[in-house]
Amino acid sequence: MYRDGTYFSDITRHQEDCIYKVRAISRILIPVVRLKNYPIRSYADIGCGSGGVTKAMKNALEHQGFNLERVEGFDVSPHLSQLQEQGIEFKVGEFSEIGQPTDLVTLTDVIEHVTNPVEFIARIAEKAKVVVFHIPLDDCLAVNFRNMQRRKIQSPGHLTFFNINSALNLITYSGLQILDFDYSTETLAAPSNNETFLQKISSPLKRLVSWISPWLMTRIFGGSIVVVAVNERFKD
Repeated sequence: MYRDGTYFSDITRHQEDCIYKVRAISRILIPVVRLKNYPIRSYADIGCGSGGVTKAMKNALEHQGFNLERVEGFDVSPHLSQLQEQGIEFKVGEFSEIGQPTDLVTLTDVIEHVTNPVEFIARIAEKAKVVVFHIPLDDCLAVNFRNMQRRKIQSPGHLTFFNINSALNLITYSGLQILDFDYSTETLAAPSNNETFLQKISSPLKRLVSWISPWLMTRIFGGSIVVVAVNERFKD
């Protein structure tokens, strides 16, 4: 599905949500990087899809004063050869195989699509200092009560179903040290979360529950989490 280009037959797929995801990532990532005084000179977006997150994250980092010498987007889908963006090099293939040592790596809604996420993350971490995840939390009442796992496996191809604890545990099992995390509340306003009639009428309730307890909101309706982790053994 990914390697034959089927998943991204529309190369703009998911692009409408990218800016909301980057806002959430930046809110959590930038203070950590500042506090730890990590240099960010190179950035790679893995499973970059339409390239929307890659572009928006590049702009966000540069706006924060980071001088990026290298920005890359990686995806196994052949559609990537059609993408062009000034200052970004898009590469078809696995970052763990063809990528260079990199200061910052993002995986935005990626690990739920792979069959062995622990091994997948560990291989990426061998070439990365700071690794940032944006992870859907599909282990929730809305999915479980309606028995939606089969549908999600078929489309959009979610193979693993996380809650906040299982997501954090997975990253730790992969050999990374978690520095900070928070719920991706910005994505409540994303277009893909406000398409259907049911989504539109439930949106105010989601926002209210999220204001009371983001954890409770994700356990009922689902949502996403942003995790910032570091490979302490990384040597550039």
